Amino acid sequence: MKRIFSTLAALGLLLLLLCSAPQAAELTRQALHLCAVSVLPALFPLMAASSLLVSLGCASAAGRLLSAVMERLFHCSGSGATALLLGLLGGYPLGARTVASLLHSGEIDRAEAQRLLNFCNNAGPAFIISMVGSLFGSAKTGLTLYLIHVTAALLTGLLLCRKAPMPKRMAVVSPTTEIPFSTALVESIGGAGLTCIQLCSFITFFQVVLQLVSKCIHISHPLALGFVELTCGVVRLGTAPGDFIIAAALLGWGGCSVHCQTAAVLADTGLSMSPYLRAKSLHALLSAGLAAAVVLLFP
Repeated sequence: MKRIFSTLAALGLLLLLLCSAPQAAELTRQALHLCAVSVLPALFPLMAASSLLVSLGCASAAGRLLSAVMERLFHCSGSGATALLLGLLGGYPLGARTVASLLHSGEIDRAEAQRLLNFCNNAGPAFIISMVGSLFGSAKTGLTLYLIHVTAALLTGLLLCRKAPMPKRMAVVSPTTEIPFSTALVESIGGAGLTCIQLCSFITFFQVVLQLVSKCIHISHPLALGFVELTCGVVRLGTAPGDFIIAAALLGWGGCSVHCQTAAVLADTGLSMSPYLRAKSLHALLSAGLAAAVVLLFP
């Protein structure tokens, strides 16, 4: 039954694209332009740099500095601090990609990687403060949204990870040969490039399909659009207090497009998306609650 439904949905989508070919082509050009001027410049260098840091063993160094904090608060090893920091600074889906890199490098085990996904894959300050803040006409509002986003992410980690068992102490094995910097650099840049191609493909596809479907069935509410694709939702928000709360919730959720990007990043890790999606739902609820509190306390 699921296969039949999926096939019918795919055929319907193909028919929609064929019937709206000129419009779909123009929407594709717009989405690719967005990727070229916004997504790639913001994400590609950070993805390459984060992968390089992990390859060169910087996760171990961060682990030694932050192991006590990570273990006490989130029952994760210090190596996970790399994913947390990069996820909070780099934006979707850099946190998930860093978790995957840590898992592949042997810095963390699969159980810890699953826990880290609960709170380490987040929207970045560049997107929230610059883009979303500009929509509200104030970088200060963007900064407030970013602080709400970070606070909700940390609370999500506390709520979902505190009851988990303490992380296993990964055996420290001294490598006989270190990875040469040139090799690590080439692999990091190549991997980041492939990931960015995947991300831009998802963004373009969802932007085109969502805009075509929304025009056919007249869906225009920012919450519904943002549930599927984050950028499509936030650009339709106004400046009312209710829009501020919706923006916080959408940023916490991330959008189905982001979740598909995350799934692509995690494809070869064996990690489950179900706990991650539950965590993002909690992140959205906590973000909305914090934003509502801000609206009530600072009208």
